[in-house]
Amino acid sequence: MTGRAAFYLVVSLALLCGPVRAEAATKADAPVDAAALYNAGTEALGRRDLGPAVTFLLAAYRIDPRARDIRTNLGIARARVEESQGSADQAPHPAPPPIALSWTESWYLAIAFAMAGALISWLAAMRPRSTRLLVAGSAFFALGILSFSALLLRAHEEGVHPSAVVVAPVLEVGPAPDERPLPPYLLGAGDEVRLGPSRGELVQVRVSGNVIGWAKRSGLWRVIDAPRYTRNSGV
Repeated sequence: MTGRAAFYLVVSLALLCGPVRAEAATKADAPVDAAALYNAGTEALGRRDLGPAVTFLLAAYRIDPRARDIRTNLGIARARVEESQGSADQAPHPAPPPIALSWTESWYLAIAFAMAGALISWLAAMRPRSTRLLVAGSAFFALGILSFSALLLRAHEEGVHPSAVVVAPVLEVGPAPDERPLPPYLLGAGDEVRLGPSRGELVQVRVSGNVIGWAKRSGLWRVIDAPRYTRNSGV
């Protein structure tokens, strides 16, 4: 049992490097804090400029997901997107949940579960007939590893297919120039999508995991780039 506890501890310490790198990358990619993004999003929402409003507020929510004002205004912005597209008769878009973790907090929570499992397993190894402790330690460690794996998959998805928001009033999404002509698929300001590879001025657009076509990159903002467009970004 000592060997298992040592293995758990070594793995937990190795995983600890993940959130440290993620936090450093977040700080490097987001020179503007959540308050600046929230202010920019609220101003855009007041102008009914729905594309930037959703982008800024969604970026702010990623940094501070428990801020009530951010959650409320993001819910309002999403509801107005639905209204502008004739969806007022549908159920309103729910605001983000009040109990949520930021990206960095999620990493550290996964590590905390793994570390707790390692320490409980180590304690079990020091005591005779401690099967229950060993089982509990293994369960905590497994939960930490599963959570960490889910975060890695999420990070990979964001890296390969980054989240983006339509900022053009109407964005035509159609086939690439070398593909069979098809009627364009129309997206409106504030629609949330994911992006794929680029071809010159065009970028692949994905909705619900499916490729729907190609559109001009100028009509889309990546959420991770939102700080660049705020007045306080210095860009």
